[in-house]
Amino acid sequence: MSESINVFQDNDNFWNYVKNNPELLGIPVSKHKGLDLLNALRDIRETYRKDLEAGDSMITLLGSLMLGIANGEGDAMIEEVIVSEAMINIDKKVKKVLDEGH
Repeated sequence: MSESINVFQDNDNFWNYVKNNPELLGIPVSKHKGLDLLNALRDIRETYRKDLEAGDSMITLLGSLMLGIANGEGDAMIEEVIVSEAMINIDKKVKKVLDEGH
């Protein structure tokens, strides 16, 4: 990682490097699934910059997922994360539709 010297001089450069280099730090969730921790943190950072409450929910969700992994419940936790994300997306779409009606 020869670029690392330049990457860490600026926050945005660091997170752009992470975005362009997926799977730098993977945590196994189960035999077939993993968590890309650095890109999860990047997603949380981007969300925090736009919406503090949503960012807080995401960091709690990540913490819950990591706790579940530590307790051997990674598969169940990843399914809950997928469902939670789907519900957030549905809520956003419904809000957008309702906002367009006014």
